[in-house]
Amino acid sequence: MAGFLAALLVLGPVMAVVLVAATVPGIAAEAGVARRRAAMLAGISHAERRQYFYASLLSSLAAAKEIRLFGLGLFFRQRMLDELRVIQRAGQRVDRREVVVYSLLAALSAIVAGAGIWWVVSAAAHGRLTVGDVTLFLAALAAAGSSLNMIVSNGSMAYQAVLLFRSFTEIVAEGPDLAVPADPVPASVLRRGIEFDDVWFRYGPDLPWILRGVNFFVSFGQAVALVGRNGAGKSTLIKLMCRFYDPDRGRILWDGTDLRDMDLAGLRDRISVVFQDYMAYELTARENIAVGDLSLGRQDDSLVAAARLAGIHDVLAGLPKGYGTLLSRTYYDSEDTRDPGMGVLLSGGQWQRVALARSFLRGGRDLVVLDEPSSGLDAEAEHEIHSGLRAHRAERTIMLISHRLNAIRDADNIVVLVGGEVGEQGDHHELMARGGTYARLFSLQAQGFSDTPVAAVAATSGRVSDG
Repeated sequence: MAGFLAALLVLGPVMAVVLVAATVPGIAAEAGVARRRAAMLAGISHAERRQYFYASLLSSLAAAKEIRLFGLGLFFRQRMLDELRVIQRAGQRVDRREVVVYSLLAALSAIVAGAGIWWVVSAAAHGRLTVGDVTLFLAALAAAGSSLNMIVSNGSMAYQAVLLFRSFTEIVAEGPDLAVPADPVPASVLRRGIEFDDVWFRYGPDLPWILRGVNFFVSFGQAVALVGRNGAGKSTLIKLMCRFYDPDRGRILWDGTDLRDMDLAGLRDRISVVFQDYMAYELTARENIAVGDLSLGRQDDSLVAAARLAGIHDVLAGLPKGYGTLLSRTYYDSEDTRDPGMGVLLSGGQWQRVALARSFLRGGRDLVVLDEPSSGLDAEAEHEIHSGLRAHRAERTIMLISHRLNAIRDADNIVVLVGGEVGEQGDHHELMARGGTYARLFSLQAQGFSDTPVAAVAATSGRVSDG
């Protein structure tokens, strides 16, 4: 471009200036196009996510049962198409503006090129330029104009990329969602216990309080059960214990050290959790257990021991490829029908046992948290799991959440949450003798296995506790 511009300056300085000046409105127009397209892409991001969600839902194996039974296919398909229309309309509005802008720029380029041709032909007719000069001028005019347009266009694309890149930089510059101490205290082996000291928490400044001044102590080697209605704050306490969030007020102390002052990765490495909404990974059976502790993932003895404790070893060992069987059919196609072991689907209760095995693989942790660990199990399986836990209880501290009160009746301490507060606590016999919330809930459940009316069961709660 520089060479051709130099040729234009020698042959026709005025035309060289006109050509360069004509790029100024092109720069302004391209910058405007870049801003509008970047704004459009940012504006449709929510619609794109929703459209992707509906599309994924329509092909989800987990959702297939309800979608078929409730006849939701057309409903979600329409939702997906509605989002696609929003995306397409936004793109079309920008496209129409670009058609107008680029048409005007093309007209301006045509005028400049036409003026250049008229000038060079006129100059040659008057003898000021030779035929060779005319040839060089026309080549230089076309090449310089094309190069300038390409530079402006690429600059516009780079400008648009920079605008879009701001979204990324905003996320990167946001910083951690939890305060990180400059000099964190190393996470040590739990010796004395965990204390919840006047813990208050809510998920947003304008949302109601989930926890209101919770106070209780979990001694090392103790099994503590959290009991309460849905929404009482049980799972929230577990999230705070794992430091997914920090309390708005109060403290959670690990052997007297505030969790906020401890090394976060080290703290989480000392905790093993089975969440109520556990993950079913589209991996092999071996890998589904191994993700509980990747350092033990290649040790067959540890994997099998964890699976046996969770009561799932015989099922996994009996799969077509044993522990190497893929627990998914997402990647299943027509060719895979020749290999029945390519993908296997487990039942809900079997998946829960796999999640328990994943947690048991982290057996060396100080704290084991079980959030509804037997909700998907039958009565016999539930008994086996809790018997296994009792056998290993002395080696670790356990926090247990369960709506099946018979599963937690032998806990060392039962903390009853009522409206985000500790309503009462004690062991099973103490709480039954007190005749409070726990006794009422336990009596209601006990009635399901007895012909005695609820009122009579509640009135004889002391005898029920021994039954």
